[in-house]
Amino acid sequence: MANLNELIYNWSFALFDLARNETNLNAIANEAAKIVKIIKKNKNYLSLLNSYEINDEDKFNLVNQTFGKFHIYIVNTIKLAIRQHTIKYLISILNKFVELTNEKMNIKYGIIFTTYPLENKDIKKFEIKLSKKLNADIHLTNEIDEKLIGGIKIKIDDFLIDNSFFGKLQKMRKLVN
Repeated sequence: MANLNELIYNWSFALFDLARNETNLNAIANEAAKIVKIIKKNKNYLSLLNSYEINDEDKFNLVNQTFGKFHIYIVNTIKLAIRQHTIKYLISILNKFVELTNEKMNIKYGIIFTTYPLENKDIKKFEIKLSKKLNADIHLTNEIDEKLIGGIKIKIDDFLIDNSFFGKLQKMRKLVN
């Protein structure tokens, strides 16, 4: 397992090392995230690129057709992964690349749990306040959790704000027991 983690890290760091000097590093990371979503929706795509029954040139043409408009570093990484028979790890490689980029750019993602959907302007207010508090660029997604009864809960990495009725009830139970 350590060798696999090392392989994924080495590939993602190589892509990061190329891209970090670009002025559009964040855009490249966003493209990598889009590719991950596309591949996850089309599960057979990686199997096709990993197949030994199709020659590399045909696979490269397929990559050009599918991802030709994406940044050249990403496209070439995919092609090199095909040639080196590591394409089956592409999702992990691109996810790790996005993680390295977010770390470099001090971007953190989190979830704001509520009992009902929040409007984008309300989510933006939380992002602005938390960005100042955590000294990072915070991006939140809203998820519904009816167990909260009311209030909110925000989770960003190890940082947790639990201002929900359910959370307060849990604290009271711990005090009583």
